[in-house]
Amino acid sequence: MKPHPTDAPVFERLERFTTLLELQGCDAAVVTGRGNVRFFSDFRLNRVASALLVIPRLGEVVFFVAGLDWQRAKRECPLPNVQAYPEDTPNPLEALRTVLHSPSIRRVGIENCLPYGHWQFIRDLLPATDFVLLDEQLLRLRAIKDPVEICRLRQAARIADLAMQKVLAAAVPGKTELELVGLSRMTLAEEGAEDESFESFMMSGERSWLPGRVATTKKIQEQELIVFDMGAVVGGYCSDITRTFALGGLRAEQRHIFQIAYAAQQSALEAVKPGVQAQAVHAAARKIIVDAGYGDFFPHLTGHGLGLEIHELPILDRQMTILLEPNMVLTIEPGIYLPGVGAARVEDMVLVTAGGCELLTHTPRELV
Repeated sequence: MKPHPTDAPVFERLERFTTLLELQGCDAAVVTGRGNVRFFSDFRLNRVASALLVIPRLGEVVFFVAGLDWQRAKRECPLPNVQAYPEDTPNPLEALRTVLHSPSIRRVGIENCLPYGHWQFIRDLLPATDFVLLDEQLLRLRAIKDPVEICRLRQAARIADLAMQKVLAAAVPGKTELELVGLSRMTLAEEGAEDESFESFMMSGERSWLPGRVATTKKIQEQELIVFDMGAVVGGYCSDITRTFALGGLRAEQRHIFQIAYAAQQSALEAVKPGVQAQAVHAAARKIIVDAGYGDFFPHLTGHGLGLEIHELPILDRQMTILLEPNMVLTIEPGIYLPGVGAARVEDMVLVTAGGCELLTHTPRELV
């Protein structure tokens, strides 16, 4: 095996996936989703670049990258068979003819994100082949994190905490939402994060209860609730944290909805245990908010899994019966958005453990 800098257990993941292919009766899979490509290759792509994997049930995995990434992929990716394709051509998948030509390939797994033109090419290349979607199986495969993934998620959480704390310390009347989000982004870069997990946003005053999930040139001020949601990417893995804060002068009802949202989060955290259905965690949070009379103003899920993508399994919402298991990493983030008053949400990352959960984000949660 050639030397490489990655410490991710790529080959163990591929072994589990080929077992899944056998269970699905697939001879091979074409993997194109960015999260899944990184999961099986541990290779970082520029956000505008693409790559794909051909994973046979039996035989060698082939990793196709754009020609510009080929030399780096050969050095940094643990997979031994890395091939280049010309990305800026009418038919970039022509290279697949070298590996998808066997008459024994009768059933191929694909993902929903496969572009229609690419699927047409593969279908024409394999006219006698059946295709099956493997999105759900891939998401379940990634739901329980291995030790390397947990280590990277811890690092991403640590950096997000640092950025959040810097923003809270710098927040004074007259600063704009964009200025503070910019400070967060600079901190992520200084701490070695690859990127933001998503477009960080701050919502203040009326913009918080609408809500507008972008930062603007609006200046923050006293007498308003301010919500800041952000995350860092480390080794491909996303963190996610939200804090609600204020600069003083809040009315009693503004403080009250914060306390209810915070109590709902604490109730949900207490519900997180192995063997519990995801919907039960959502129900624990929702009950607190409904009983306080704000049920109509809690419009979203209670949390979601985290990993190579910002939303993964498990989803903590109504009718989600997936069972929580040790080494899942997820968010807990119930919120209230009350017109004319403001918004309040406290979000933390947790690792599901044998006896409950461990908080991965630690920025103080009190209403500053």
